[in-house]
Amino acid sequence: MFFLKLFLLYIKGLDPIYELFLKNKRVLDVGCGQGEVLRKDKELIYGFDINEQVIAELVAEGYQVKTGDVIAMPFVDDFFQVIYNRNIIEHLEPAIARKMFVEMKRVLKKDGKIILISPMPKTIWNTFGHIKPYPPVAIKKLFRPVSLESFDSVRGLEIEKVFYYGTWSKNKFFFLIATFLAQFCNYFRGSYLLIIKKIC
Repeated sequence: MFFLKLFLLYIKGLDPIYELFLKNKRVLDVGCGQGEVLRKDKELIYGFDINEQVIAELVAEGYQVKTGDVIAMPFVDDFFQVIYNRNIIEHLEPAIARKMFVEMKRVLKKDGKIILISPMPKTIWNTFGHIKPYPPVAIKKLFRPVSLESFDSVRGLEIEKVFYYGTWSKNKFFFLIATFLAQFCNYFRGSYLLIIKKIC
């Protein structure tokens, strides 16, 4: 059970996302910021960010990073096994978010995975810079064969798994209980993790 794997890693003090999805794989960290994820593996984890000063500091430390934007990722096609995208999409307008998926698909190898984490609608408005929520059901519609939007579908990607986190609490016990309940009840859902696979 996915929840049990996450739970066991979490109580051991390990990073469940890194251990389950990123470890020993060539990873792209979208919007890498200060390099928290990059520091887990200097050789295999690459990153980019729009903040030139942050990227300059990371380059000076020897990390594989570039200045870039989600609509023009500065990497070659079919290069990464995993793309890590945490708390980015909710800052984007819909047309830009769609272009980001197109770019992620481009730089991802076939059968590669996108690990996307974002707030659910009930918690998204707690941050001033958030533009809109993108719950899993909305993203799933973007991947359908025929778009009913003002832009085309993004073909070749499919959602493999949806996992919900509970509303955040400093108390680990309460957070884990809320996360367990979030799998069944919308009220407890603070954010989600999507595993998206490139199928072609």
